[in-house]
Amino acid sequence: MAAETLYRERKLSVAAIAQKLHLSKSTLYSYLRHRGVEIGPYKQSAQSPINVSVVESGNADQPKVATILLTLRIENNSKFVRGKKRSIEHVEFFDLAQYDATRRPNGEYELKVPYDTDEELDEAVNDLLTDIACGADDRHCFSESHARMEGTDRHW
Repeated sequence: MAAETLYRERKLSVAAIAQKLHLSKSTLYSYLRHRGVEIGPYKQSAQSPINVSVVESGNADQPKVATILLTLRIENNSKFVRGKKRSIEHVEFFDLAQYDATRRPNGEYELKVPYDTDEELDEAVNDLLTDIACGADDRHCFSESHARMEGTDRHW
């Protein structure tokens, strides 16, 4: 019941809810589907009115947007397991959708990541790579994904 409420109010991401309730993300998704909750990409819509008032009252600077190129490499743990395709679909639908990802012809994903400080950017990209690795691990796969900032030599 608490998981459903947290998810519907969009206060926490699925990964945060699962961690808080000591569940795996796949168990949480199964529970939400069973309860009839519409599952979609995570957006912090509940907190947007607060951010708008702060922007209107003081700092009118728009957050910087970094173009991140993500090389997504997910492989099965062994030849006896299947799950690579679903892992990639899960990452594209849930993790990359919140960054307005587009797939380039060379297989890389171009992400638009908003940030204010370099620490926020590092945290956002590290959280994304962690979510990708955890999602792959849930389906008996592993991830060797690599992210780099376009136009610079920063990489994660």
